[in-house]
Amino acid sequence: MLKFAGQAIAPRIVAGLAGITQSSCPHVVPGVSTALQKFISQNHSYNRKVDVKDHYEFDQKVINNDNPVVVNFHAEWCDPCKILTPKMSELLDDSEEIDLATIDVDTNSELVETFEVKAVPAVLAFRNGVVVDKFIGLVDANSIESLINKLKRKKQQADEAAGSAKDK
Repeated sequence: MLKFAGQAIAPRIVAGLAGITQSSCPHVVPGVSTALQKFISQNHSYNRKVDVKDHYEFDQKVINNDNPVVVNFHAEWCDPCKILTPKMSELLDDSEEIDLATIDVDTNSELVETFEVKAVPAVLAFRNGVVVDKFIGLVDANSIESLINKLKRKKQQADEAAGSAKDK
């Protein structure tokens, strides 16, 4: 949706920029359009990662999300979290089919209680609003990749099942 809206707005912004840099020429400045499209694309992927601030935002970004979501419960004072959180971001950076939500346990006690988080880091994998997998503590990259691949496979299976149901 952001990409579509951005494509509609981008020509006007670029045309405005062209007017600033080449006031006599109504054409787009070369390179500005490409840079703007890259910016819009980066913003689109950025929206796949969210810091959850409260229960309402959790419902909107995790429970009601069509994509599977990896939820990372972490804390600023937690040294293993400082290792795990960037690694998860890196592994999910290029994924368009799995979202990442981070929750600070110090500011979201209600969510901590709801999901019975007893230690950090704690990672829960959600699909269709339901916890389908989890791990607690610092794990290696292979374990994180395994969780991600499992979510991708199950999403593909669900998509295929929905597609075959439409064909009947």
